[in-house]
Amino acid sequence: MRLPLFAALALATTLAGCSRSSGSGHAAPATGTIASGSALAPSTSVRAAGSASVAPEPQPVPAALGSALDAAMQALVDGDLAAADRRLAEADRAAGGDAHYAYVVARVRATRHAQAGDFDRAAATLLGVIPTLAKHSELPDEFSAHNAMMMIREAQGDPAAALAENDAATRCAARGSWEPEGRETLAFQKDRWHRAYLTRMLAESRTGADKADLIRKANAALGEYKTRGFPDSVAVLEAYFAALDGRRADALAAARKVDLEQDDDLEDLYLVVVGLEAGGDAAGAEAVRARMRRPDAPRISRAIMLRWLDVDVRWPKGGGFSPRHAAGR
Repeated sequence: MRLPLFAALALATTLAGCSRSSGSGHAAPATGTIASGSALAPSTSVRAAGSASVAPEPQPVPAALGSALDAAMQALVDGDLAAADRRLAEADRAAGGDAHYAYVVARVRATRHAQAGDFDRAAATLLGVIPTLAKHSELPDEFSAHNAMMMIREAQGDPAAALAENDAATRCAARGSWEPEGRETLAFQKDRWHRAYLTRMLAESRTGADKADLIRKANAALGEYKTRGFPDSVAVLEAYFAALDGRRADALAAARKVDLEQDDDLEDLYLVVVGLEAGGDAAGAEAVRARMRRPDAPRISRAIMLRWLDVDVRWPKGGGFSPRHAAGR
């Protein structure tokens, strides 16, 4: 697969937003703006005290940075990790001291590690830039980094740590100045969706009263999400909860509510697979798996979702953690 020009930048900076009317309502926010394939300026819509929102014009991407990141992404597509590392080193130099550019490079590097199945190094890469991003409340990048870390913690089999990242993202939104009109809604939707999902996942590692309490809390978060969330995102959580509860008919019914023509969020699709399989629709689950496995640009989320598909298919023989099999690490 040959990536188009600036595909790496699009990967790192044009993540699906929360404002779409269908599909997942819990996707990461945009971390920048690509204008005609030539810009990598952050979305810095900032409201100063007593002033209206100001959205600065995107600035041209340094040519060396765009070239290095495109080459790094193409190397990942080709499976050449050594070449990706060389290109990412070039991108580091081209990013200079710009916090946003440094985040974009870190995001692609974390993608490289995730693709290789090294989630510890993927986490370390993002953790290395988060302290700098925390100094830039005008950027959504720290929020996005914590959301990526949340998914990486899940991949590491640690939903409690993922919940901590969810809390950190919510705090970022509270103190941030980017996109003032939509930031609160975005933070609410992402917080409640993930709080429900991760708390229900964590409950699988507990028993008795502790498990019951976590399930109660997960259901409470889902109830709050329903008041301001997206129908497909509600349905995938209902499918997941029902699958873990052993409610086969409910899992199947919820999974079939998802509009597969419109919803291309891989995490949504993974949970549809969970619901369909729990409900006995093996053929439907396999069709969604096949869709998820189609060639696409490397992404952290893609690496994790495909890993979970493999864990679930070979379970219990191969072991491993996934949201479907979250009883222990």
